[in-house]
Amino acid sequence: MNARDYLMRPWPIRGPSRVTDEHGSTHYEMRVRELPDFFVAASSEAEALYEFGNALLAFLESYTSEGEVPPVPAGKPASFVAFFAAPRELPARVRVPLESATAGSPAGQVVFA
Repeated sequence: MNARDYLMRPWPIRGPSRVTDEHGSTHYEMRVRELPDFFVAASSEAEALYEFGNALLAFLESYTSEGEVPPVPAGKPASFVAFFAAPRELPARVRVPLESATAGSPAGQVVFA
């Protein structure tokens, strides 16, 4: 399998979550349970959502380019993956239901508030 095949797996994602560091600076993070070394940090929810797909693909390519197999989630692969066009085209407020959020899955719906 190549990185794009792995991208189609039903990755359970967490976030975007607002994180405040010890200096009071705020950013948003997205993570994947099966890939503890992977996360996306961004200045806004929209930017985190925009960057997530390409960052996950690049992370998976780091495995496949070395001939390694990444840890994969259980479940049926998706038949599509939707990427956003650009962060400036997204609504000002975006909410992802954490219970159903998966990359590449019809169940991972993005709800615009």
